[in-house]
Amino acid sequence: MIDRAVASRVGLGMLSQLLLAGLVIGTTVVVQAAFMSVGLRTLKSMEETSHKMLKRPNLVVVVWVLFLLFPIAIDVVIWAAVYRLRSALPSFEEALYFSTVSFTTVGYGDIVLDKESRLLATFEAANGWIIFGWATALIMIVIQRLYLPGPPTR
Repeated sequence: MIDRAVASRVGLGMLSQLLLAGLVIGTTVVVQAAFMSVGLRTLKSMEETSHKMLKRPNLVVVVWVLFLLFPIAIDVVIWAAVYRLRSALPSFEEALYFSTVSFTTVGYGDIVLDKESRLLATFEAANGWIIFGWATALIMIVIQRLYLPGPPTR
């Protein structure tokens, strides 16, 4: 039988990882939402003023994609900082590499977290999956606005 004290520690460790993962995921969603808001407001403003850059839709799409990589990079750094603060990995470079591999769901497995933090990696992968889906949807919105004709005017 499992000792109650051990079971209690394991349960609290898992709970703390779940709570921390929720906090970090919430933070990354705020980061992504802020960038989305700024980007879409800028695009709308450009549309309202018939900005000359809109005549070069390929360039706008490239800038938009690069713009959306910034919050993703910030998210990866946030997760890496969490791993380092927990001392789950020996250096920030390893934490950043591990975070990038986890967030992109590549998951090489050449670097692994300590036992007390490994549940976090599963949530980082889910977080990355959601954020990349969100970024893809935003890219498609911009492509549709630039390349597809708008609704008929009356």
